[in-house]
Amino acid sequence: MMQIFEILHNSMPLLLQGLYTTLLLWMSASIISCVIGIILGVLRSTALRVPYVSVMLDAITFVFRAVPFYVQLLITYFVIPYLLAIQISAFSAALLSLGLCSASYVSQIVRGGVNAIAEGQWEAAKALGCTTVQTLRYIIVPQTMRIVLPALVGECDQLLKSTAIVSTIGVLELTGAGRNIIAQEMNPLTIYMVLATIYLIMSALLAMLSVWLEKKLA
Repeated sequence: MMQIFEILHNSMPLLLQGLYTTLLLWMSASIISCVIGIILGVLRSTALRVPYVSVMLDAITFVFRAVPFYVQLLITYFVIPYLLAIQISAFSAALLSLGLCSASYVSQIVRGGVNAIAEGQWEAAKALGCTTVQTLRYIIVPQTMRIVLPALVGECDQLLKSTAIVSTIGVLELTGAGRNIIAQEMNPLTIYMVLATIYLIMSALLAMLSVWLEKKLA
């Protein structure tokens, strides 16, 4: 038991560094995902489809959902910099890949939520003289958020788990820090249990936030 506490004490600085990177990556990617995903979801909805543009957006989101995230990560970090003759940091590649991949799923979620709103509400808003932006802001989006909130929280939770993959390109997030500690301490059971506990706590906090938001929106 004393050996376990000693390992945890020695490993804490690296674990905290990895946790900080994970949280920073997750929150930044979540912002990118939600902003882009909501915009695309609204533009791809049945009521607001634009010829050619909506078809192009459908194709883009399909590609991002069809290609595994790990492949997208490798393309962003290795292929795109080579083709464009630029340099990109591992963190930036991870952030871009996470944000855009998740945005495609958020777009699909929001699109379904907007389509679930009765067409009569759009017609009523138009009859009252509301512009499209006003209709979206005051009538459609608030109702859509109540519908899609559980699915959006689930996507955010999945995004948190996906951060564990970015250590493959050298980002020292929580799982990568854990692997480094295991290589030093040769005690995988203790470290993996600690990692699992940390992820469990973060998911539990996110679930509690989801319940609170659902009550507020209700």
